[in-house]
Amino acid sequence: MDANADAPVAVDLVFAMDEDALAAVSNLASAQWFKDKSQIMLALPTGLRVQSFELSPQRSVQYEIRRNEEDAVGAFVFAAYPTPGTHRARIDRLKSPVIRLGRSAFSVEAGQ
Repeated sequence: MDANADAPVAVDLVFAMDEDALAAVSNLASAQWFKDKSQIMLALPTGLRVQSFELSPQRSVQYEIRRNEEDAVGAFVFAAYPTPGTHRARIDRLKSPVIRLGRSAFSVEAGQ
């Protein structure tokens, strides 16, 4: 509730399919990811799989990993908050990650 001060927030689920893609996104802040997303994807056409969402407050999405994403070497979530911060989390090491969007940041926890 009250996610992003009651405004929709852009969220990208990013799968790095190789080590070059992993290196390219693993240290990016969300603001940089969203600013340079097109150029990064052009530079790594086979290295990234991206699922984009715009989530309104009180809305939830359940995402099932697709066959072409199962072999990813890393997975990240980026949320486009206007507040300072990285707003990025690595989620591939968590079982069934649950992402909770808050007013000015998000949290991630392992699901069931």
